[in-house]
Amino acid sequence: AHSPPTRIVIPKIGVDARVVEVGWKLVNQNGEMVSVWETADHAVGFHRTSAFPGNPGNTVLSGHHNIKGEVFRHLVDLEPGDEIILYAEGREYRYVVTDNFIIQEAGVSPEQRQRNAQWIAPTEDERLTLVTCWPYWSNTHRVIVIARPDI
Repeated sequence: AHSPPTRIVIPKIGVDARVVEVGWKLVNQNGEMVSVWETADHAVGFHRTSAFPGNPGNTVLSGHHNIKGEVFRHLVDLEPGDEIILYAEGREYRYVVTDNFIIQEAGVSPEQRQRNAQWIAPTEDERLTLVTCWPYWSNTHRVIVIARPDI
């Protein structure tokens, strides 16, 4: 594709949502200015600097799990082998989940936050990375789902 995805379907967890482009903003955290990704309300957010579907690189999508549509509420339930379909420019891009794990985000050192950020960084291989908060009653951790092209 030469443009961002516009729709995501994840059959196992009942997701069929529009995808919108999101950027980032600077916020003050404990006296330090840090860059934070924006999130899409009632939709899935395509991270502006990530790869377009079907291209080498990391296509990064994020969504809320407990507010504003809860599009990724059940992301934690995905397992290796589950299918994810992205739509861009009228074409389907099929992916298969390879990994699903949880990392702590709140209360960790700046160094750990930097290590956590590796999951949304550019990659040389083609992959899809989905991100949401966890657990349902909080936002202290992140669910990270990695999927590879279904070829």
